[in-house]
Amino acid sequence: MRYPNQILRVSWLVVLLCPLVAEGGSFSLNEQSVSGLGTAYAGGAAQAGDASTLYFNPAGIVLLDQGELQLGAQLIIPRATFSNQDSRYVLPGTPFDGLPLTGGNGGDASGPHVIPNFYLTQPVFRNTRYGDLSVGLGVSVPFGLETDHEPGWVGRYQALRTKLTTFDIQPTVAYRFLDRISLGAGLDIQRASARLTQSIDFGLAAQPLLGAFYAGLPAALAAQNVPPPLIGPTIAATQQAYANAGFLPGGRDGVAEVTGDDWSLGFTLGALLEYRKGGDDSFFQEGRFGVSYRSGIDHTLTGRGEFRGVPLITAPGAPVQFPVPGALQGVFFNQNASAQLDLPDILHFSIYQRFAHQFGLMGDIAWTHWSRLQTVPIVFENPGTPANVLDINYDDALRYSIGLEWYATQRLAWRIGFAYDETPIQGPVFRTPRIPDNNRYFLSTGFKWSVTHCMDIDLAYAHLFVAQPNVDLLLGAQGHLLRGNYDASVAIVSASTTLRWGGARAPPPGPGKGCSGLREGA
Repeated sequence: MRYPNQILRVSWLVVLLCPLVAEGGSFSLNEQSVSGLGTAYAGGAAQAGDASTLYFNPAGIVLLDQGELQLGAQLIIPRATFSNQDSRYVLPGTPFDGLPLTGGNGGDASGPHVIPNFYLTQPVFRNTRYGDLSVGLGVSVPFGLETDHEPGWVGRYQALRTKLTTFDIQPTVAYRFLDRISLGAGLDIQRASARLTQSIDFGLAAQPLLGAFYAGLPAALAAQNVPPPLIGPTIAATQQAYANAGFLPGGRDGVAEVTGDDWSLGFTLGALLEYRKGGDDSFFQEGRFGVSYRSGIDHTLTGRGEFRGVPLITAPGAPVQFPVPGALQGVFFNQNASAQLDLPDILHFSIYQRFAHQFGLMGDIAWTHWSRLQTVPIVFENPGTPANVLDINYDDALRYSIGLEWYATQRLAWRIGFAYDETPIQGPVFRTPRIPDNNRYFLSTGFKWSVTHCMDIDLAYAHLFVAQPNVDLLLGAQGHLLRGNYDASVAIVSASTTLRWGGARAPPPGPGKGCSGLREGA
């Protein structure tokens, strides 16, 4: 069966145009398979039930005896609303210490998004002497994040909009030998792009400059022969004029936006051991262990830093004007910028066991090396523009899942799954509103309907219960303490279509085999 090039072009466009939201631990995206969603991605590295195995374990594609094309989409509907609890300035030794941060709660920082999946696999040969060989290609979205808070909200100095988009092109090859051991490898060609915006408290940023200016006014006024009784009122009037012009903490906000992108390379390795090969003579049929490793990928995102609303330090009606009104504009101006982003590697262990001919039980443990990501330094081309360092301070995290499939008939399979996903965030003092993540529980269900012998439709639904993410984040250099909590949850609805065609060898005769009759358990 041949598929036109238009299908591939459409798949590329879908991946490039879809925005993202983080639903795995932090901003890792588990949503790579509709069939996997139904079992909470349990057994992802061992099940090898369709072409989406290419992402979770590249060795699994060699267990597919027919060519497969799978197109899937997952609609993610998150909710993340913030409640302020005494957010304030922490500026010891200044008159501003303890002042409340102004602004609202920011509305719902999330919104519905679609994540696409595209997989193509093809057996090359099946040979009892030389083993089995398959190749494949996947286009996936392994990491993604988008949060968008309302302008003027209380946490605007920490975050306004955050968007990270990645997509992988993964050519893959897999080989099975001794009829039980399969090895696979894939190259991850990854593009990452990011956009970060936040408010800048220029009213606060001007205080050191104005403080030095006010401190020098007595001598300057005396040198201009201002009568001593008028010096104090003149200074007070000048300070009041600058306060009225907004040069107080929270009085003159601007916006900083940094955008950048990068291409980089990684790899994926996998192995499968089929410790049972099925048969009708026992309670247990086929069983498999699987392990896979997806490498970390380092990105140096390069792009632009833009600053909007940078004020002149002037005050109408001030008796004395600040002598360098463009001081802030000489530091905060549009220029090139770069950021280092180190994405984690992932180690995946899975088991799949079919029993009683109609059921499949699977389990999964995934370890994500999040401790690679400690900071994201954003460096500007101008050395005088202060770097913005995002302190992430992640810990490594584990994900546990268990799932069950019931093969009700040759044409219908039903799935259910549960997962517990740890957050890599160490606690409220490290939780940023850019990623209001926490530990989550994952309940899912789904089914597969084999419409014809060569076409399957998968549908799935999942709900994520997120432990309340508390925030107690202090931006030390600026003195902004954001304190409060998020109310968060996620719903996921997904669907995919899988098309199958011939194989490297003719399927055995009889029902339940190949595209001319459903493969048992498919």
